[in-house]
Amino acid sequence: MRALGAAQRRSSRRVIGVVASVAGVAILASACGTAPAPGAPASPTGLALTRAHHVPAADSRAGATAYARRLLAGLRLPPGARKLPWPPKPPAGLAPNTPRILSDLVDLKVLYRLTQPMSSVYSYLLAHRPAGTTADAYGADSMSGTVTSQFADFASVRLPDGIFSADVNAAIEARPGGGSLLRADAFVAWYPPRGTARRIDPAEYRAVTIRWQHGYSVTARTFTSRRAVARYSGLYNALHGAPDVETSCPGEFLGAGRNDYQVVFIPAGNRPRVVVDPTTCMFVDVSIGGKQVSALYPATGLLSAATQAVHHR
Repeated sequence: MRALGAAQRRSSRRVIGVVASVAGVAILASACGTAPAPGAPASPTGLALTRAHHVPAADSRAGATAYARRLLAGLRLPPGARKLPWPPKPPAGLAPNTPRILSDLVDLKVLYRLTQPMSSVYSYLLAHRPAGTTADAYGADSMSGTVTSQFADFASVRLPDGIFSADVNAAIEARPGGGSLLRADAFVAWYPPRGTARRIDPAEYRAVTIRWQHGYSVTARTFTSRRAVARYSGLYNALHGAPDVETSCPGEFLGAGRNDYQVVFIPAGNRPRVVVDPTTCMFVDVSIGGKQVSALYPATGLLSAATQAVHHR
């Protein structure tokens, strides 16, 4: 099953704050003194989240790795933080929250030693989050009522083209004798290639039909203007390959509970008919000439356009 990259929290973890980072697609379907980490850029903006700052293509391992380095460089730490060599065996209590992404994911990690106690470092991180990010989740791990470590996870507010998700997860634990250790992981996932879901040349198609199945009924509208064909083919052509992630998204409802949309591209000649199903789980199922091909992502634009086409005349 597929999913939207939500981190799986360990059962002992007490999450104090969580900020949702994915827009609700179901709405469419249903109607001073900060110290940067060593090596951080001098610019006060920290991160510039635009395509112009990325030399390699973002939708590649190289592009994702470059972006992950920028995220780690933007992490703001208390004064005196010292970067340590990565140990053969990392501290067991500093395991990160790994995103539920099965492939197309890079993880760059770094370990710091700090003179401040764990709670002070935790408070500092939350008060000095990296520029261009939001505190996605934060809290503590505990055992028998005793806090053993604290964590703060930061997610990018705006992602470069080609990047599916980007997070910096910081975990802190106390050191014997004073001070603390901090492990930071930059997880960046990129969109895979589109695979067999080839793009559409709007000149080869004469019409687009929007079908809306609601319960046992079906409402359909067909558009024959070149403008409409170009618009819907443009939305389809702009989609990314679907990321390989786990899911907790429920399956499509059947029968009276069914409520979904379909975009059908009708060819002008001997080109294959293309049927596109933008699901409320944000994935887009595609059939070309009656054959199921690679899924695409995200469904947001097509769902919005299909909803408007059916309900607004």
